[in-house]
Amino acid sequence: MGDDPARLYRLDGVAHIAEVINEEELLGVIPPPSQVQKYAVNCSWFQETFGECPEDADDDTVRRYARAYIMILLGTQLFADKSGNRIHIRWLPYVARLEELGTYSWGSAALAWLYRCMCRVANRHVVKLAGPLQLLQSWIFWRFPRFRPAGYEELSWPLASRWSGYNPSGSEKGPRVQMWRLRIDRLQDREVSMLVNKCPFIIKLF
Repeated sequence: MGDDPARLYRLDGVAHIAEVINEEELLGVIPPPSQVQKYAVNCSWFQETFGECPEDADDDTVRRYARAYIMILLGTQLFADKSGNRIHIRWLPYVARLEELGTYSWGSAALAWLYRCMCRVANRHVVKLAGPLQLLQSWIFWRFPRFRPAGYEELSWPLASRWSGYNPSGSEKGPRVQMWRLRIDRLQDREVSMLVNKCPFIIKLF
């Protein structure tokens, strides 16, 4: 494999720690060096390069755009790191063969990653939390109705999209954190909902 950075960062036949993929062009284009940071590529490059698939795209092009979209989903949503704007090339072996993506247990992997991130952030020297935070936030709002923001009563699928427009202001962060800590300390057992899957809307989905 060698130590040639040009070879290491190739995205059409990437030299990966697990294997070397040379069967097909995975993305059809290589990001410029300015968009590569160690083993990660800037998310903005993915968004600019694969923002919209051409209407007349052939099958190979559609597959490349699908790979890019899945890498964005994995790198920024399910397995996000603290940067929030970089996508690791570790996902390339998984998107190389799209037909095999459904054979992996992505849900349990994302949950394990979230648990690991929550354990890390429990260290007093760690100041940021990584992981699928939008799913954690959705779980909190479903299970603890008292913590839900007002004005988000419309239900849709996926369930986490119910809170997609929620973006609290960064002002008065300190007092807001103290307020939520006090609410958690005063939480009663009757204020915890353990019957989310009994919601009529959710029952209709299955």
